[in-house]
Order: sequence, then C-alpha cells, then structure tokens
Amino acid sequence: MPDPVPSFSLPATRADALARLEDFLPVASVYSSRRNHIEPGHGNVSRLSPATRTRLLLEREIGTAARARHGAAGVAKFEDEVWWRLYWKGWLELRPGAWHQYRDDLASLSRVENERARAVAAGEGGVAIMDHFARELVGTGYLHNHARMWWASYWIHVERLPWQLGADFFLRYLLDGDAASNTLSWRWVAGLHTPGKSYLVRRANLERYVHPEILAPLPQGLERLEDPVAANLRYVAPQAPHFLQEDHFPAESFTGSRCGIWLHDEDLLPEDSPLAALRPVVAIAFAPGDLWEAERYSDGKREFLRRALADGAARAGDYFQCPSGFAEVGDIETSITDWAAEHRLDKVVALRPFVGPLADRLPAITQALSDRGIRLVLIRRPEDVAAMNEATAGFFKFREKTASLR
Repeated sequence: MPDPVPSFSLPATRADALARLEDFLPVASVYSSRRNHIEPGHGNVSRLSPATRTRLLLEREIGTAARARHGAAGVAKFEDEVWWRLYWKGWLELRPGAWHQYRDDLASLSRVENERARAVAAGEGGVAIMDHFARELVGTGYLHNHARMWWASYWIHVERLPWQLGADFFLRYLLDGDAASNTLSWRWVAGLHTPGKSYLVRRANLERYVHPEILAPLPQGLERLEDPVAANLRYVAPQAPHFLQEDHFPAESFTGSRCGIWLHDEDLLPEDSPLAALRPVVAIAFAPGDLWEAERYSDGKREFLRRALADGAARAGDYFQCPSGFAEVGDIETSITDWAAEHRLDKVVALRPFVGPLADRLPAITQALSDRGIRLVLIRRPEDVAAMNEATAGFFKFREKTASLR
C-alpha cells in the first residue's frame, strides 16, 4: 500500500493568508535553521506561497510583518525566500523568450509517447521517496522547496527525462505554480540558467534533511541517488533584458467614462494597487475554464483558484462599492467582451498579468474588446517594475539592488 499523503491546509483567501502569516511569525526568526528540513505537515515553513502567487498577500506585506516582529537581521533568509518569486518573475519579464522557447519545446515533446515519464509522475518510478513526493504533489498541490529541487534533479539527471515535461507536470498541480518560478527553477536544476551549474540530488542530502518518520519507511531505490551525473544539456545564453516601463494612468483620465475592473488569478489585491483610486461601475473575476483545460490544471488547482478568485471579487465589491461577481467561463475572450458590452463599458482595467498562459491570451482579449469599441487598460504595479528591472543577473545582486524597495 502506498504511504499516506500528508494533510495540511493552504490559504485560498486573503483572510486565511493573513491568519497563516500571523501563525507563522513567531517562528520566522528560526526559519533559516529549519527551512531545508522536510518535516511531517511542513510546519517549519510558512506555506504562504499560494497566497503570494495569487497576490492575496504582497511580498512587502510579508516582509514588513516579519521585520516588525523580529527585526531585519532576524528574518533576512525568510525575506529572501519570499522575494525569490519576484526575482524569477522579473527575470522572465525581461526575457520572455525563455518562456516561449519552453512552450515550443513542450508542444513538440507532448506529441511523443513517454511511458517512463508517465510512470515517474504517477509515483511509480521505483525510488520510493521520490514516488512519495510525486504522490504528495498530486494529492496536496504542494511540495516543500527542497523536495521540488530533489525531484526535478531526479527527473532530469537520474531518469534522464525532458525537463520540459517535468516542469509541465509541476505547473499543472502546484497551487503556487506560476510560469516564472516554475520554468526558471527547472531550468536552474537542469543547468540551463547558470552555465556550468546543475543541481544534483544526493542520497546523503535526503538522509540529512528528510525527517526519519518520512524517509525511514521508504528506503527502496535510494542507491540510485548515490552518485548521479549531470545530464549533458546544451546551454543557450538568454536574450538581452528588455526593460519594463511604468504604466501611467491618472485616475482623472477615467472621468466621464464607464470603466470596469477585471480580476484574474495572478493579482487579487486591487484595493492595494494602482487601481485603488478608480471608481468602477462594476468588477468581475473570471475563472477561464478554456485556459485551465488547455493547461490541464488539476482539479485541486482549479478549485483553489476558484476560491481565490471569488474572494478577490467579494473584496473588490466591498472596497469599490460596486456590483461584483465571479464566474467560471468557457471562452475568456468572448466572456470579457460580452460582460463589458452588457455593462456599457468604455474601458476594462486590470493589473497586467505576468509572462505566462494568461498573458499569451492578451492579444486576443484586446482585439475582441477593441472590435466592440472597448479599450483594455493594463497596469503594472510601480514597485513591481522597479524591482523586476533589477533582475538582470543572479538573485544576490537582485537582493542588493532591491533592498530599499522592501
């Protein structure tokens, strides 16, 4: 019988995320000494990543709360881990070609039958602890960061499977999975992010960091992780960074127009954003069923995103004092256009999606609205632009350059 899937909760609303943050703050100061350990229930890490992926919580909110409790020095490593997600987003925003190349590669690979890839992803690879991690991901939508690194390394450097298929598997199930952190983390493990540097899983590392309650019953196959050799993948230098510009849209420019706010699952905090000064006549959060189907998101990921979207819509209605709603739709372009036309909108305003599946649909959404005489206005958070434009090299240079933004 397979080992049981662990049980723990992940925050899908802002209220739950704030409560989780408050619960974690007392131990945030010892995070650096415990963060690499994989413990039953994962109580040694915050498990706030699904909330930052959807922007139910902002990175600066988490950092401010942690520093207020323990001082900057006491939570420096915790803050670093929170800001890794924004670093990855910035790196990919400046070099979107890495995303498009991954998608092209994936489309080609997905047409090829790969029985071994299916077996490993199903938790039937024969290395018991890696099979456990695969079942945990499918069952919970979460994996500890260290387990993600080990599993990706096992997939690439031990099983010799295409990294793109592994990245797609993670993105379909991880509740916190987004295009940037997922794609670029897999590239890093593969040795494609930093030339000459691959990440190799090792048995000794697992035996040091995985709690005996988890690892001891799962010794089968550990010998395959004794001395792995990095897969020989061709490194291609990334394109030169294309820097981002701030979006300027004075609230007074909306005077006399009927605007509506479109919420999506990449940023669900409009009340603490450049949109906060608007006076929309309506707000909507759409769950794009066609996109989720195309991406093959798991049932668990879809349900999590539905809850987060519904929460964002309810908060938007309360804050903006306007009618708001949540709807799961089959065709995102048609649904946004029909909604905007129904409410006689001149403009649809949204926080700009990051590079990824939803951003890939923006040209079609923009055109569908334009065909009905409606303008789509996309706004980046200025603090995001300032931070992401510093993602020109490695994380530690990014950390130095963005210290004043935290």
